[in-house]
Amino acid sequence: MKKLVLITYFCSILNVTFSQVIQEIKFEGLVNTKSDYLQQFLAIKAGDQLDSVLLSITKQRLTNLEMFSDVKFKVEERQSNYLVVFECTELFTLLPIFSFGGIEENFWIQIGATEVNLGGRGNKLVAYYQYYDRNSFATHLKFDRINQSLWGLSINLIKWSTLEPLFFSDQTVEYEYDNYTIGTDLIRHFNFTDRIEIGGAFFTENYLKFTEGEFEGAPDEVTKHKILGKVTVVSNRVNYHFHYLNGIHNQLNMQTVQSLDSDPPFYIVFNDVKRFWRSGEKGNFATRLRLGLSTNEVSPFAPFVLDSYLNIRGVGNRVDRGTGAIILNTEYRHTFQDKEKVAIQGVLFSDSGSWRNPGGKLSDFTDDENFVLFAGGGFRLIHKKIYNAILRVDYGFNLQEPSVNGFVLGIGQYF
Repeated sequence: MKKLVLITYFCSILNVTFSQVIQEIKFEGLVNTKSDYLQQFLAIKAGDQLDSVLLSITKQRLTNLEMFSDVKFKVEERQSNYLVVFECTELFTLLPIFSFGGIEENFWIQIGATEVNLGGRGNKLVAYYQYYDRNSFATHLKFDRINQSLWGLSINLIKWSTLEPLFFSDQTVEYEYDNYTIGTDLIRHFNFTDRIEIGGAFFTENYLKFTEGEFEGAPDEVTKHKILGKVTVVSNRVNYHFHYLNGIHNQLNMQTVQSLDSDPPFYIVFNDVKRFWRSGEKGNFATRLRLGLSTNEVSPFAPFVLDSYLNIRGVGNRVDRGTGAIILNTEYRHTFQDKEKVAIQGVLFSDSGSWRNPGGKLSDFTDDENFVLFAGGGFRLIHKKIYNAILRVDYGFNLQEPSVNGFVLGIGQYF
């Protein structure tokens, strides 16, 4: 009889425990974001057992969307069930673009608008004008998850114009470069961290010689009509906590370009891996490694460029080109001041890289003449309530030749 009473007692306890499920999940603090859009990022749903681990996973997923500066959750008991509330603090996501950067005797500026939460469903729209030697325009529209599915689509319209230095033997000749591109990508998400993008573009390139004089091998004008095919594989396992990052991001890019005339196809493959990890309460290490190879033809139009804005801070404006690249960027970011709306970081960095010369050999990567090593420091002024509102100022100098140096200004972290 006593055994029967004990069994009945424990069964009643288990019944109460298992009946304590989530009755409802709500979102508070939403301004533009649609709650039904956020439902797809939940690791736990109404009707499930309450699980603090799954609640924490959902909190981090929502934070990683980069449309909230902070996400918290609270649990309210309703008799034998629970109400879960995610308290979201939205960032300003419809913003004007006013970006700029520069090194000595070279400056660029962007003016436009960006929306990273279009329609409250995580879609992105960017439109801007840029002056970088010459006038450029670009529009990017991305539907990341159409109708809450695993499929997305992006469309790009670009007119890109620069004053481009090209290298013929020992001569540098500047060309007015114009690129007109229309392209689209089909996006397939596998989960919340991994996706593949398959796309293509049609574009026209025109090079018009700007430097006066006659140079051996340098044509006065070149126009090419080309088709681009590409596959991009992205694995993003970076977790965000305000301006602190922790995790790993890998992006593999494979492209082929076919000219509409008799030129052979051109291939390029490069991989970027970024690793972030916290150091104590206020420190953040960051590193980026790029490995890339392309069709190894002797040409002044080699795709991998040595440039202050792209890879080596302080080196100058597109000072060299190659058909292969190994680039390593490393930073330590330390937050000296962290208020509710504003944070200030100091940064120490090193940038190094090696290139394969057009038509060269893999041994070019180990040639001292093709290796550069820069170091320096800077600061970041961060507005924590506005998406990507980070003013960046860096000064880099060549450790092998300190007279080669320069400031690099910009918006957003360098990588």
